[in-house]
Amino acid sequence: MTIQEEILEQIKRYDTIIIHRHQRPDPDAFGSQLGLKALLQASFPEKKIYAVGKAVPGLSWISESETFMDAVPNGAYHKALVIVTDTANAPRVDDQRWPEGQAVIKIDHHPNDDPFGDWQWVQEGQSATSTMIYEFYEALRPQLTMTAEAARLLYIGIIGDTGRFMYSNDSETFRVVSELFKYDFDYAKIHYNMTTISENAAKLSGYILQNVTILPSGFAYVILTRELIKQFNLGEAGTSFAVSLPSKIDTVKAWAIFEEQDEGNYRVRLRSRSIVINKIANRFEGGGHPMASGAWAQSREDIERLIQAVETALLKA
Repeated sequence: MTIQEEILEQIKRYDTIIIHRHQRPDPDAFGSQLGLKALLQASFPEKKIYAVGKAVPGLSWISESETFMDAVPNGAYHKALVIVTDTANAPRVDDQRWPEGQAVIKIDHHPNDDPFGDWQWVQEGQSATSTMIYEFYEALRPQLTMTAEAARLLYIGIIGDTGRFMYSNDSETFRVVSELFKYDFDYAKIHYNMTTISENAAKLSGYILQNVTILPSGFAYVILTRELIKQFNLGEAGTSFAVSLPSKIDTVKAWAIFEEQDEGNYRVRLRSRSIVINKIANRFEGGGHPMASGAWAQSREDIERLIQAVETALLKA
């Protein structure tokens, strides 16, 4: 029995299925979670299927339903199957009630450094967890039913994690996308929502490009303080749009956006087009993909340590 068949057998056993994903979700976290929910709702309309976690206003366009995330009572977990998508580490699961389920399945494409759950289906080489959800459907049809809404959500996840095919463009990804294109959803609307930014975000983009520090090694970084971010009045959108800006500079080989949080520490968005940086992120309370990771700096000293770590790796390369 394949792992996909085992997962389907577990899904069939339970009347209640609760789907989680990681904190601070990106399009693939939402796409895989909500895409799986839509797929299972169409396949098993008699079951109660929930998607839980905090909503992110800047990505609220992803869901076309009124509720977006479901409110799940504590008692629902006691007889439920929990599925966690696109989440490498147990502490990063959004809504920490997930261990209360009777059984837990992990579906992910990050390195399996934390193999939590009773079953793990992890494919590190995949472009997105949303790609895996489509392959799950494909491997088990006609027992599963794909819909246009599920296809739309999975497409959003793939587009998000591949950077519109800039970061991952293997033949399997394009094959899955070509299959998703057979369903009727508005591709242009998705791309509009993913590529447009507000006027204030455009002004912050100009600030970043004017103030980014580029070291001789090819590492670029910018530190965004709380006071600076407030000046640009970004509202619900946040600063996620800024992560790709340093990549537009031809001398940049790796880069980081340090964003100060209300607690005084810094969220780090770390990217590379040359060296592997997820192992560096692991040393700073983070992790992720070889070329795209997140981390945390608790102080300015941590920022300097992270900069030095990336510089060292670039110089060795």
